[in-house]
Amino acid sequence: MRPIYLISKTPHSGVSHIPILSIHFLTPEINFDTYEGIIVTSKQGALALKHYAPDWEKLYVICVGDATAEVMKQLGAVHIESADGYGESIFDLLQSTSQPKKWLYCRPKMIASSWPKKGRELGMMIDEVVIYETTCNDKIGEIEVACDSVLIFTSPSSIECFTQKIAILPTHTVVVIGKTTQKALPLGIKSTLSETNSVESCVEKAKELAVFSHF
Repeated sequence: MRPIYLISKTPHSGVSHIPILSIHFLTPEINFDTYEGIIVTSKQGALALKHYAPDWEKLYVICVGDATAEVMKQLGAVHIESADGYGESIFDLLQSTSQPKKWLYCRPKMIASSWPKKGRELGMMIDEVVIYETTCNDKIGEIEVACDSVLIFTSPSSIECFTQKIAILPTHTVVVIGKTTQKALPLGIKSTLSETNSVESCVEKAKELAVFSHF
């Protein structure tokens, strides 16, 4: 089997991990009492809430997917609903939810989706607060990646940081977690979408592709 590399914030069993990203949690002052619900779009966003008193636990929570929802449940959230793994699917969920009416989007510094603006244009009350940021991890040194590797990318930022250190070759097989990440690939790079928007699905797809050779 060809080598498989997961280029992401966190590792996953069964594949090699390149920790290309560093996470920095921020702690801006938040009055959760002014909101009926919060929106979280990643595990890191959920973990950032650990830095706050548990007064947010009573709020209704919308998560981008099941993995994030599981973290929120472990942190004490009770009223949780999951979208289907994509940022835009949160907008659809918000439209179908009659209550609550005022939301706080706990977000990273950089986002690639326009659903919050779209929601506000339709009259939804969505405030945003930056509670973490992602930066390139310069401490990992030079990356040595075999030319026949299968590369898994889970975010546009993971692609940006990876390509600062090494080129994605035509002999690499690329698996991406979703269409937003796929659009961030350099021009001319072909890729395969995972079946669902999850790291588990990406790894499963990568293992299927790793048995085939490009040579």
